[in-house]
Parts: sequence; C-alpha cells; structure tokens
Amino acid sequence: MRKFLTLFLAFVALAIWTAPSYAEVSFGGQYLLRTEWRDNLGFIDASDEDALSECGESCPNQETFYAQRVRLWGIANPTDDTTVKITLQDTRLWGGEMAPAGGPSLTDNSEDAGANDTDLHEAYLQINNFFGTPVAIKMGRQELAYGDERLVGSFGWSANGRSFDAVKFMYGSDQFDVDFWTSKILETGAPAYAADDDQDFYGIYGTLKTIPNNTLDLYVLYLRDGSDCNFVANSDTLTLGTCGSINDQNLWTFGARLKGAVAGVDYTVEVPFQTGQIEFDSASGSDADISAWAWAARAGYTIPSAPMGLRVGAEYVFASGDDDPADGDVETFSNLFPTNHSHLGYMDQQGWRNVAAWNLNVSAKPIEKLSARLDYWDFSLAEEEDAWYAAGNWMNTPTLFSSRLPCSTCDDEVGQEIDLTVNYAYNKAVSIQAGYSTFLAGDHIEDYYDGSGIPVEDMDWAYLMFVANF
Repeated sequence: MRKFLTLFLAFVALAIWTAPSYAEVSFGGQYLLRTEWRDNLGFIDASDEDALSECGESCPNQETFYAQRVRLWGIANPTDDTTVKITLQDTRLWGGEMAPAGGPSLTDNSEDAGANDTDLHEAYLQINNFFGTPVAIKMGRQELAYGDERLVGSFGWSANGRSFDAVKFMYGSDQFDVDFWTSKILETGAPAYAADDDQDFYGIYGTLKTIPNNTLDLYVLYLRDGSDCNFVANSDTLTLGTCGSINDQNLWTFGARLKGAVAGVDYTVEVPFQTGQIEFDSASGSDADISAWAWAARAGYTIPSAPMGLRVGAEYVFASGDDDPADGDVETFSNLFPTNHSHLGYMDQQGWRNVAAWNLNVSAKPIEKLSARLDYWDFSLAEEEDAWYAAGNWMNTPTLFSSRLPCSTCDDEVGQEIDLTVNYAYNKAVSIQAGYSTFLAGDHIEDYYDGSGIPVEDMDWAYLMFVANF
C-alpha cells in the first residue's frame, strides 16, 4: 500500500508541477481483464487419474485464472520541445492478495503473495531538437518496440508488459530514421555497483524509406552480460557451466527486415545473425563461441472480389539450434526481448529458438465491428540434439519438461497448433477478444514420454479479454 501511495503522489506531482507553467497536460489510461483456461498442461491427460498418479503430486493438469492490468498515465508538454510521461501500472491475479487461510480477510491482507505489483511502467523525459540539432533524446523508463517485435518488443499481451531503463537518441527524416539506445537490464546493486557484473543492452536501429512501396530496417543489437547466472543459455552452455561459472557474455545480433507490398500482396522478411562469446572461469573449461542465425518470412493477400474482406496468408519461421551440445560452440539462436505472442502460435509453446515452422492463415471481417482469424501452425526442431524452447525466458523450456535437457532420441516433429481468434469492437473505448487454441502433440512429445507409463494428450487453451482505453 505504501508503494502505491508513493507512485500515486508522483503521478499527482506531475500535474501540480506543470500547472503553474500552463503546460499542456493530458491524462489517459487502460483497463485490461483477461481470463485464461488451459487443459492437459504438460500434455498429460488431466482426467486420467492413473497418469496423474504416475506423474506425481506436482504433475500439471489444469489451470484457470483472471489477470488484470490497470494503467494510468499523464503526459505533460511544458515547452514545445519537451515531453514528460509517467505511467503507473498495477497488475494482479484475482485473489492473489487474499490471506492464505482465505475466509473473511481483506483482499490487501497479504504482502507476500507475489502475484500483484504496482510500479512505474513508464517514466521518461523527451527533448526534441536537442541542443538545436535534429536529434531527439528520450531518457528514463520507456518501451522499446521495433519491427515485428521478434527481437525487441513491449510485450503488451502480458499483464506486466515490458519496459526498459534506457537513454535513446532518435533522428528522423523523409529518407531514413535512426535510433540508438543504451539500457540497463540488470544492476548488481550496492555497495559495489560493479559495472562488469551488470547486464546492458545496446542497439542501433535504422529504417530506410526511399524504396518505393517498401521499408528496409537494418539493425545491430548488443547484449553484454557480466552476471554469473542471467546468461542466454542453451543445452550447450549448461553442459559447459552453470550459475557461478560464467564470467562474461557478449552477444551481437546483426539483422535486416524488409516490409512492403506489391500487386495486392503484403510481405515481411527478416534475417538476423548472431555472434559473440561466453567466457567461463578457468575451472570450467574453455570459452564458448556463439554462431547462430534465423529468418522469418510472411505474406498475405486480400482477395478483392471475396466477401467479408477475406485475406489468406502464409509464413515460414526458422531459428538455428545446436547440433552438438559437447563441442563448445553455441549455435542456438536467441530471440532476446521479444513480443513472442502470436508470432509462433497464441499458446506460447514455441519461441524463436531451434525451430522450423510454417503457418497458413485466413482472416475475415463478417460485420463492421467483428473480425476473425484462423491459424494453423506446424512445429519441428531445427536440430534434434537441442532442446525445445518455449516463448519467453532465456533459460526455460516449455511447460512440458520438468528439466531443460534435450531429448536427442526424440523425433524432431514437435506438433501442430490451431488458433481461432475473434475481435469485437464493442464501442470506441471497449474491445472484446476471445480465442480458442489446441496443440496437437507430435512425435517429439510422444517419444519424450515413451516408457514412462504416462499417456500423452493434446493441450487446449481458451481466453476471454476485455480492454478499455480512456
């Protein structure tokens, strides 16, 4: 409660501070509520008591929850070239603050639940025409989102979202735009504040706008990690060393993205390459060289004569994996800080790492306020010797596995996912989104459980979400 009051006072201070100068001040916000249901977690039949007994007491089966997000923001323009924005955010799981015993206790009774958080999502100062130049500077907590957000995104689907503590320089013209930023991901903290133990993320992202009907993005991203436990891991690095044995990681990502349209066909192609090194302490053996790459291509066509604005599309996504976990080379592509949701299936079972996947989709708008989309995904591993990586965390595998070790004896066919998503614009402020998805377990999952006595079952997922912007 004290933390919330502090943030609220900071929000009020923004209005008070700008009032005497008659600055332009605007306020807004967002309310989001999403309920999710998932059945057969871990691809284990939730209705099979024998399977659950074989799996153990901690075996996953079903989950249902309500996630809520509230954002309140104020934007002040004390001068023509100065902007200050503060966004307060509260995220919580319904019932997350109820006392463990339940009953008549108050909802704010438990501070240790860990499910609820009130914080600053954004707090930045932006100055345009910095020192009379055509460059703008933005400093403070801010969202970073570039291209299709496959590598750098704000992850708005998550109730928490993602923001960065960063300083960003921006230049824009009719021919091209260029952003450069430096951000602090991890500060090792007092009293030493040792720079070598921090995690920093730098980027240069440029967009060329002179190609007719196309834009070309070129970028360089650099993740420097001096921590001993937050490195971008794969099965290879866990073989070479664990937390405490990593001295430093330098991960460079060079990439290009082309987006355009021709003859009614819209398309996007992105190709990133990664290089660098992970340094281990002398007791853990030699250093590991990083060499990985990925590509993604999608295209769509809106049929002119078809009813309801019918659009068909296709996509192929690839990210390299490691074919030899013992050779000291890291070849698993890392997707850094992505907005992964919807890029590789709405169920978030697949990340842009060690994957070869293709997609077919169709979308339509039956009525003015209603749109619908149907997706089919087919997932395989790029390398059978490497692990199957879920969306999100660098060191985590999907909910299927209790450990992150790869299954070298398993088939490379992971499975197929079918997603149906519906959007309805209730009014100018409120939108309603619903979806149902099923993940059909493939031979890789079947092989993983082979011999365990646990029958494999397809996983189902559904959600209903309300979003109000004001």
